[in-house]
Amino acid sequence: MIECLKWFYFNTNFFNDCNISSILLISSKRLNFFYRSFFTCKTSSERIGPHNIDIISMIIGSLLGDSHLEKRKQGIGTRIKFEQSSDNVEYLMWFHSYLSKRGYCNTNKPKLKKRIRKNGTIYYHYAINSFTFSSLNWIHDMFYKEIEGKYIKIIPKNIEQFLTPISLALWFMDDGSKLGNGAKIATNCFTKTELENLCQIFKNKFNITVTVQSGGMNKGYTLYISTKSMVTFSNIVKPYMLPSLYYKLGKY
Repeated sequence: MIECLKWFYFNTNFFNDCNISSILLISSKRLNFFYRSFFTCKTSSERIGPHNIDIISMIIGSLLGDSHLEKRKQGIGTRIKFEQSSDNVEYLMWFHSYLSKRGYCNTNKPKLKKRIRKNGTIYYHYAINSFTFSSLNWIHDMFYKEIEGKYIKIIPKNIEQFLTPISLALWFMDDGSKLGNGAKIATNCFTKTELENLCQIFKNKFNITVTVQSGGMNKGYTLYISTKSMVTFSNIVKPYMLPSLYYKLGKY
C-alpha cells in the first residue's frame, strides 16, 4: 500500500474556503485551466500540486525510458527533461501538449535543434523542460542515487506501486519495439538484478511473462515480452498509445 498519495495532496490553505465536491465535479477543461493558472504563477517551493495520478504515471513511465529528472542547483525543486529525435516529433509534441495544457511546462511548442556528436554526425532533436516543482523531489530521490558527485538513474525497489497501464504505455512508446512475435524494451542502462525484479513485477501485477536478455557485448540487458503474453500486454498499453506507434506491437 502506498503510504502517501503525493499526487492527491491538497494545500489546505489554498482550498480552505472551497467546497471539495465542486472541485471533484469540475470539468477537465476548467481543471486544465486551473493547473495552468496555479502552477505557472508560483515558485518551485510553492508548486505543491495536486498532481493527478495520470501525470505521475507519465513521469514514471518516461523515466523508465528516455526522460530524466534534474534537481535545480539554484532552486529547491525538480524538473522533467524529455528529448526525442526529429523522427519522433509527433510523440514529443503529444507529450508536450499533455504537460503544457496542465500547466507543467511552457505552452510554446519545442523547436528543432541541431547537435554535433563526438563522432562528427549531426543529430536533430526536440527537447522539453518542465517547470520546477519542489513537490517532485520525492520522485528524483526515488529514481536516482548519487555516486561520486553524479546522479545515476536506478529502478526503485518500490516501483511496483507506481507501474500503471499509462506508465507502461509511455515506457513502451519510448523504448519498446517488435521482436519476432514478441516485443522488447531497451533497458540497457539498468542492472540485471533490477530487471529481474521487474520481470517478477510484470508477472505478479499484470500476468505478463517477461525475461531478461543480453543486449550484446558491453551493451547491458533488454527485456523480452513473450509471445504468449503479447495479447495481454497489448490490451493494457494500446489504449494509451499514439496510433502512429501501434507498429511497435506488431500484429497485436
